[in-house]
Amino acid sequence: MTLKFVILACDDGGSVRLHHWDRADVSQEDIHSHCAHFESRVVLGRLSENAYSLCPGESHVLFRYRFDELAGHSVAVACGAVTALRREQRTLVRGDTYSKWASDLHNVSDAEQGTVTVSAWGLRHCEALVLKPHGTEAEGCAVSSGMPVPSARIALQDIRKRLDS
Repeated sequence: MTLKFVILACDDGGSVRLHHWDRADVSQEDIHSHCAHFESRVVLGRLSENAYSLCPGESHVLFRYRFDELAGHSVAVACGAVTALRREQRTLVRGDTYSKWASDLHNVSDAEQGTVTVSAWGLRHCEALVLKPHGTEAEGCAVSSGMPVPSARIALQDIRKRLDS
């Protein structure tokens, strides 16, 4: 599971985020793009980052996500079937950085337990794409959840201890 902490949220839509893979995860995230450009640094651990290109085909359902100001979250619209071709896979370790344009399709896989990244996000300026297996509902990408403050505090204190060692 990946925990996401928004460390700083700017009025203009930019943000600083911390992602923490709190357990070993050999599964792959959905292939996706983003609504903003970002730069990320691996602070602890290691992960694989995979880059994709869209191709004609039927392996996934393509969803377009557009931020809806009234709803306060992204709303998904199914756009048909596609296939994605992985064109690059790279392993990133502590100290490595990577950047993604909003339109870049990618996902993370093989995250080592305890991996932490910090990323700086630009302004939301476009739709995001998400490729999901057939039969999967889109609302999973639009769900916003939180965690109790004591749990967040414990997770962040654990990360700080690991950084200090």
